[in-house]
Amino acid sequence: MPAVTSVQEAPPPEAEYRLRPGDELNVMVVGQSEFTQIVKVRPDGRLTAPGMGDIEAAGRTIPEVTEEIRTGLRRLIRHPEVSVLLTTHAPEFVYVFGEFKTPGAHPYLPDMTALHALGAAGGQKDTGRMSRVLVLRRTGPNSLDVYPLDLGKTLSADGGGRDVYLRPYDVVFVPRTFIADVNLFVDKFIRQNIAPFTAYIEGWRAFHASDVFVSVRSVAP
Repeated sequence: MPAVTSVQEAPPPEAEYRLRPGDELNVMVVGQSEFTQIVKVRPDGRLTAPGMGDIEAAGRTIPEVTEEIRTGLRRLIRHPEVSVLLTTHAPEFVYVFGEFKTPGAHPYLPDMTALHALGAAGGQKDTGRMSRVLVLRRTGPNSLDVYPLDLGKTLSADGGGRDVYLRPYDVVFVPRTFIADVNLFVDKFIRQNIAPFTAYIEGWRAFHASDVFVSVRSVAP
């Protein structure tokens, strides 16, 4: 059975930013203008570092990339002073599936919630079951957190329902029918929908649908 854990309405952001394809970096080497360049993380997750060729960048922190460049340049410069600055963020998205009027990728905005994603997607279809909306968040190559939400209650005159803050690349799903067993549904959903598209959905590249661990989480009151 999946674990059920109470969480805050606004999950804490990751402690340190990790690079992703589309990010642009300014690599500066003090006193060595020929090695000072603007470089971009390519779709394959690599970048061309000055003086040393291609290195892995996606999924790594700026200090990690800085240290690899510094180490590589030591074969050319005795004591290289390297500074790497993130100058341009790659666009971030959330993904909506199911009974949305305009499903697909939508730009992620700070403090975006599942309700905001619903609005960005043009709202739900008449066939959508707002009482059992799911937010799927990849937490590892074989792990997935799932937040079931009753957005119908949240949108009702009485209110009282719960929303959840999204993170970049979260998936919001509005089902057509009631989901009785979230764990079984997610297992089927990710194999039929997520698995075939992981090569195209940014932020899910490292996700493997085989033997995935699903953790169903409740949003704290």
